[in-house]
Amino acid sequence: MEVFVYSNYEMNQIQKIVCSLIVSLVVLLAAIAARAETNEHRLGQGVSFAAGVGAEVTHGDYGSNADATIVTLPVLLAVNPTETIDLTLELPMVFLSSKSGSGVVVTQSGSGGRGRRVSSTTTTTTTVTSTTTEAGLGDVNLTAGWTVLADGEQTPKIRPTLYLKVPTGDKEHGLGTGTFEGGPGVSVSKWLGDFQLFAEGAYIFQDSNSNYQGRNYVSYSAGGGVQATDRLFVSLYAKGSSARVDGGTAPVEGRVKLNFLQSRRVSWELYALAGLTDASPAAGGGMLLMYQF
Repeated sequence: MEVFVYSNYEMNQIQKIVCSLIVSLVVLLAAIAARAETNEHRLGQGVSFAAGVGAEVTHGDYGSNADATIVTLPVLLAVNPTETIDLTLELPMVFLSSKSGSGVVVTQSGSGGRGRRVSSTTTTTTTVTSTTTEAGLGDVNLTAGWTVLADGEQTPKIRPTLYLKVPTGDKEHGLGTGTFEGGPGVSVSKWLGDFQLFAEGAYIFQDSNSNYQGRNYVSYSAGGGVQATDRLFVSLYAKGSSARVDGGTAPVEGRVKLNFLQSRRVSWELYALAGLTDASPAAGGGMLLMYQF
């Protein structure tokens, strides 16, 4: 029987993560309550700046009985310098708990995978399995988009994108891959009455290091949604990529998401996910609260 042993240091790290989440949500909600207007009815169009805070929890074995749990607390800053150009910066705080020697690494905000090299002294014959717990800043993500064609009666919305990930997470402890990632992409969407179809793809260049044998990959997402009410949008979609490490498998997830417009400035996003391959978490979910200034 396997026994999981948590040290005092690991428990302190867990408590810090939970406290950070509570404090972040309380501060943001207090700011919203102070600034919200009673006559706001939905998010304004053309708002130039928005900020948000979220939380996501995923769990999976990643094909190696890793028993890995990843908690991500992202802070998002979104800027629209013009009506057609958008920039989004994500700064995630990450908590990772997994079996020692499992080689799990946080690949993106909320996502994990195997590929981190582990000590050659690790053995799988021991009867006591320890759990390692790490916490800290994850890899910072920046996405830019440019709407070159708006959604019209006969045309879809077409938006070329550019993605960059900076390896700010500690690669020695699995909080990041230690690799730069970046590349071009394109998103396409089309409204058909109250229904919307959407798809996005990108080719991502990735370097490699001694800890993480990264490779170039293609990422994608595609699905559809319905405007259930004036304030509620419900969508179902698939998200995945080709293999991101040498010898790895391709991550694929199914997701369901609710977007709720609380007011002209405030929006909520709630989602759940289920992994379909060993490279994806088995299950997870999260939320995101955005405030537009």
